[in-house]
Amino acid sequence: MRKQDEAIWEVAKTHLNVRNNDEHTLFSYLLAQKIAENYPESDIEIILPAILLHDTGWSKIPKDKLFNAFGPNNKYPELTRQHEFESVAIARQVLPELGFSNHQIEEITSLIDGHDTTKNARSLNDAIHKDADKLWRYTPHGNRIIGEWFEIEQAEVLEILENFVLPTFLTDFGRKQAIVFLETAKLNLNLKKYLC
Repeated sequence: MRKQDEAIWEVAKTHLNVRNNDEHTLFSYLLAQKIAENYPESDIEIILPAILLHDTGWSKIPKDKLFNAFGPNNKYPELTRQHEFESVAIARQVLPELGFSNHQIEEITSLIDGHDTTKNARSLNDAIHKDADKLWRYTPHGNRIIGEWFEIEQAEVLEILENFVLPTFLTDFGRKQAIVFLETAKLNLNLKKYLC
């Protein structure tokens, strides 16, 4: 993690101790860096703070509804939206204390607001932020956690990722990375078919 982001992480992680959000956030942070490297016109100083804070609002959602407020069978889409509002509120509270300007705060919170509930990119920074958030699902860590959350086998996780999530990527690089992760996971799942 970049030195300048450590203070944000220290604050953010106190809100990320639900639903594996701390782990997810660290992977998304790394993936955001890698995607942004391919788009030099993007603003990493806005994207990375947004990634660190984007899911902090899940800590404000009732625990008994938490695992039914996202995913393919979302029973509480209003809570998905509420976690975005709550994440924005947390960001607006902590970023001034960390020395961010009003302009930076507006840019950062604009990425957090709607990161799950809006599908189209409102800017390049928004596209990178959304793709890094989604791309975590394709990592081995993401595959495992999704399987645990929904109590499904990896083959079903991969089917969901291929048929429902892959078409939603907004950057070419993010989509290509998702395909590499997906094909690698499929090979790993079916490896025994190819071996003696």
